[in-house]
Amino acid sequence: MSSNEAFATKIPGELKRALDEVCRKHGLRKSFVVESALREKIEDLLDTYDLKEAIEEGDSFRPWSEVKKELRNKGRA
Repeated sequence: MSSNEAFATKIPGELKRALDEVCRKHGLRKSFVVESALREKIEDLLDTYDLKEAIEEGDSFRPWSEVKKELRNKGRA
């Protein structure tokens, strides 16, 4: 089980008000919303990095039309 740690940061006032409103309207804890948003953003950034790395390697990419044709030939599409 992982331990929780405190984290503090400054955010623009309008973002804080939006967070407060969303949490109030939907009965959510601010910590839950912030943690969820951070996890999603970190995952997106890692995915972007992985995609850029794959594009740089570049020899394994094929046009979608070619992939569809291959799948049709194998009876999967």
